[in-house]
Amino acid sequence: MLILSDNWKLCDNCHQKVDETAEVCPYCNHDLSKKDENSINQEINELYEYCELIDNRGVYDENVTPILADYKSSGHSVKEIVQTNLADFLTYLSLNGESFTDKKLIFIRDTLDLDYGIDDLNLILSNNYDNDFKDYLPLSFKIFHENDMFHKDFLNEKNLDGYCSRLFEIYRDLAKAYFKCDYTDPKSYRLFDEYMNGLSHNLSQFKNNYFSNKDSVDENHVSKVLNLLCECEDINNFTADFLAEARTWINLAIDGNSQYERFYDELSKKRPDVVASILMNTDFNLNLDKDSKSDEESKESDESLEELIDELNKLVGLEAVKKEVNSLVNLIQIRKIRKERGMKQPPMSLHLVFSGNPGTGKTTVARLLSKIYKKLGVLSKGHLIETDRSGLVGGYLGQTAIKTQEVIQSAMGGILFIDEAYTLVPKSQNDAYGQEAIDTILKAMEDHRDDLVVIVAGYPALMDNFIHSNPGLESRFNKYIFFDDYNPEELYGIFISMCENSSLILDSKADDYLKGLCEDLYNTRGDNFANGRQIRNIFENVLTSQANRLSGDSDITDEELMTILLEDFE
Repeated sequence: MLILSDNWKLCDNCHQKVDETAEVCPYCNHDLSKKDENSINQEINELYEYCELIDNRGVYDENVTPILADYKSSGHSVKEIVQTNLADFLTYLSLNGESFTDKKLIFIRDTLDLDYGIDDLNLILSNNYDNDFKDYLPLSFKIFHENDMFHKDFLNEKNLDGYCSRLFEIYRDLAKAYFKCDYTDPKSYRLFDEYMNGLSHNLSQFKNNYFSNKDSVDENHVSKVLNLLCECEDINNFTADFLAEARTWINLAIDGNSQYERFYDELSKKRPDVVASILMNTDFNLNLDKDSKSDEESKESDESLEELIDELNKLVGLEAVKKEVNSLVNLIQIRKIRKERGMKQPPMSLHLVFSGNPGTGKTTVARLLSKIYKKLGVLSKGHLIETDRSGLVGGYLGQTAIKTQEVIQSAMGGILFIDEAYTLVPKSQNDAYGQEAIDTILKAMEDHRDDLVVIVAGYPALMDNFIHSNPGLESRFNKYIFFDDYNPEELYGIFISMCENSSLILDSKADDYLKGLCEDLYNTRGDNFANGRQIRNIFENVLTSQANRLSGDSDITDEELMTILLEDFE
């Protein structure tokens, strides 16, 4: 058993053990009194708040939500089963991959808000460990699914979309944060990937079986809805309830429910645009008339090529990237002129590899590039669709191809941006899902090469391995654009740019401190250095500090509102 004092906590930034009373980390100077709004702690807190909403709603009808009603009759709270399931999940990853470490036990206790000492927690988790945990669907998913399906009025009242799919993403984010808090054996990463694939499959099977026990499908009603959707010109002609029902049937078919398979297959063949619109637009306010545009779209379409290039060139840093993109634009323009004059020219791939660390502007450049490509006549729409492995890979073979095709359909006429694309490479013979996604993407790149551009992005070394893992990838991705880390001057420039966009200035002491801070950030950066994202986090913390400083002043001047002081950085 581990011998460890309970008077410790983990730094959110560097994950070192520090005294639980410390307000500043002695290792990285991170402010421990503040919580990152995007941290896993925030996700868990919001999850627990949702559990309390379910607990406080009142009595549940066993004829409508039998699983939830049965669980609530036991006298336990929904938060308790969610805590238990999450703790069991992390225990599974640890005890199958490696033993618990003190940092990981502290992480479980503090992140999941468990009221145990470290030694007691180690004993409880180890003794309660179930080796078959990976083979069944945690009860919390079943409870959330019922609540999401049958209490939409309750969810709408609380401005929530539902938490079953959100819980799945929390499992993924929780494991990633858990692995980062201390050394993790490679076996644990493999177990995690296999578990998440199994979890997705178990969840899909549960949804399928759950509905198969309900009343039989009204075939005449389904056929009528199918015909109306196939013949429609504008989905705004339908009510929100009508479209919500169609969305449910599509999702059920994707999850393997054979009762709605024909509906989904027929609609996908005849009107893939309608399928994409229903799945992509939660408010169902997209008009299928191509001539109708929102004010924002009209404004974007009014931007000239020169304005877009100027916007690119005004980005802080990224000098090598700007040079590459400008050269690419020049090449496309010359090719267009040669084509218009009937000259022969060699084939050219517009698909790109964006290689670089997080926060270096890859998504920003990709979004600008999509608009530039439209102005050059390369793409018909010029929009950007962002995704990653979780947005492409399904829970079982066959589902991945459908899920990937839907994402590709939504990206047609624009750029499909795949972040951390290397996670699609199979890690073992048992992982065929990522390869299925790659094969589907490669086929789409071939079939739609005149109106679809794919950009894959991620860490340099991992992206290189990804491209060379498959001959089809090597032949289609032969253009690399490397995004360097921002240097101190560029980090400083990003912060100043944020200030200018917010009508803020720094006094001389704050300005000197910021320059020194950017030097330190750059010189001490590690593999997880977040570049521009880290500067944005600092900027947001400074704004909060300034607000706290001024909140007690009843007569605030404009100058005070616009000025950042040295103490706002502390």
